[in-house]
Amino acid sequence: MALVASMAATGAAIAADGQSSSSLLGDKTEVTVGAAAQVAPRYAGANRTRLQPVPVLVVQRGVLFLDTTRGVGVQFQTDWGLYGSQSMFYDLGRLQRDSDWRPGDRRLAGMGDVRGSLTTRSLLVQDLGHGLSASIEAEFALRDGARRNRYRTGVEYEVLNAGRERMTLDVDALWGDRRYNQAYFGVTPSQAASSRFAAFKTGGGLYAGSVAATWEHRFDAHWTGSLELRGTHYVDNAAHSPVVERRNPVSAALAATYTY
Repeated sequence: MALVASMAATGAAIAADGQSSSSLLGDKTEVTVGAAAQVAPRYAGANRTRLQPVPVLVVQRGVLFLDTTRGVGVQFQTDWGLYGSQSMFYDLGRLQRDSDWRPGDRRLAGMGDVRGSLTTRSLLVQDLGHGLSASIEAEFALRDGARRNRYRTGVEYEVLNAGRERMTLDVDALWGDRRYNQAYFGVTPSQAASSRFAAFKTGGGLYAGSVAATWEHRFDAHWTGSLELRGTHYVDNAAHSPVVERRNPVSAALAATYTY
């Protein structure tokens, strides 16, 4: 949920570039491959961090795409600057142990795992002109017994776009329904009895806000490097949760990609 999920609006803008053809399947298949490394909390609210490698793969042909940050789906772009996509993704959930590739921490022992789930993700991004865009995203879990929904709204401002350099600022607000917030920030009485946390019940609503700065450098027609710094502030439903040990975490990610 850290780096890549937070860059949805940027990824949408990149994906939209390949839709200049009037054909639904476009004129060519565009592929981007690469690798990223991120330093981020082990789970939402964790005090401990980890260094995690993140593969990058984007394959798109007209309205169709496969993307490690957004899943598999369809997309569209209008003449008035509205981009939209509908995709299937997978929420990795959260483990009660340390993991190299899934959110989790041994300090959650006794809490049980938050089960992963196939999700459906809807995204709209509107170009407002002068380097400003606004986005809204909704993700719905489809697995029985793991139903939970999260929502994001955000604005992105392109501070710099000159030559090979591009810099953007991004501000997001994050919401969860009651089941989502309870799954990731709540502690049931049975969990309290078997873990080190006190019982905590939460409801649906805003749980965090975040601010990010992203710098991209294009080395040539194919190679691009990027750096993202993101600060998150947990509020309301999450801020008072005993599971949230750090209310203002900072994450960083460095990536290199090749497009052909």
